[in-house]
Amino acid sequence: MQKTRNLFVLKGMDSHVDVVLGSLQFKGLTEFSAYSIVTSQMLLKEFSNNKSVACSNVPNEFKKYAIEIDVISTTTEDTTSRDKNVINLMVGNLPKKFQTIADKYNCDIGDHKSNSFGLNGTPTSADCPYCIYLNDNHFDKAWNIHRTVYKSSNFFVMPTIGEFIKGYLLIIPNEHVMSMAELSPDLHQEFLDALSDVITILKLTYPVKDFLIWENGTGNGGIGKAKSSIVHSHIHVAPSKLNIQNIWQISEFPLRKIFYEDLSSYGNHSYLLIKDMHSNEWWINDDPDLYIPRQYVRQLIAEEYELPGDSWNWRTNPFINLIQSTCNDIQNALIKNWAYLPTRIKENTQNYLFY
Repeated sequence: MQKTRNLFVLKGMDSHVDVVLGSLQFKGLTEFSAYSIVTSQMLLKEFSNNKSVACSNVPNEFKKYAIEIDVISTTTEDTTSRDKNVINLMVGNLPKKFQTIADKYNCDIGDHKSNSFGLNGTPTSADCPYCIYLNDNHFDKAWNIHRTVYKSSNFFVMPTIGEFIKGYLLIIPNEHVMSMAELSPDLHQEFLDALSDVITILKLTYPVKDFLIWENGTGNGGIGKAKSSIVHSHIHVAPSKLNIQNIWQISEFPLRKIFYEDLSSYGNHSYLLIKDMHSNEWWINDDPDLYIPRQYVRQLIAEEYELPGDSWNWRTNPFINLIQSTCNDIQNALIKNWAYLPTRIKENTQNYLFY
């Protein structure tokens, strides 16, 4: 599990330190100027928002928690500092150097704000892998597989890239919306029907009864998202015993209960939406000041399954073999139970079986 709420203290000439601090601008990091007087209250506020802090001076009671970084400015390489945390103003990319140090401590400081759609325009369906997949008749050319296991009028369901456990599915609206909050209320019931059908299919396919359902909703039309992110809404359904109480306790950031039919009022900001299968309730956090780590719930589930390293990271671990296994398992379960399936499931899976 990647860490947040770290404290980085930069040492050196104030003018040099301020150059580094001014270049950082990571979404999970708050920077205080080298000329600022940083108080305990200022630090605790940022930690409460699940962010790390980079600054030049801290109160004495926080010094023992600090990760120190020396800031230098020289054209001569100092071979004695190779094993230390050093940023040289004269060599290389400053944010990249800081990111390397953060990675050394397994710290998630988020995407750099310059690597965002927000600076270059709004993401469009022309660049969206899900829209491209739909236009290619539900065929994934990159992986040479057809992976739509369920398709209703306005939604389709498929295993996710990064299928680190079998039975992990995405429910995706055909419409290129940033989040379920942007979806027309007229489609809410169809989504709930699809979700119910997906749970039924997974229970027939695997010996599991507990699932976690969530969405990392993108607000403001995709502004501020990394270019490598998929901003087309997608709802995750994964076999997991995690529930709201577990996640709240682990994360230490709050979630509040909402009515699903009120979701359309939460589209202004990015959010984390979770359905608790045990209570059948929907919970959300849409605090714009809160940093929710990248692929956060995936990290929690990977930890639950005791998976090694960064198995949760779909960008580096696509797990194509498990995508194919999940498709095959669902196909076999549908064929085996076909005579007993509800009519709606038959109608919405027949294209997959006879593709």
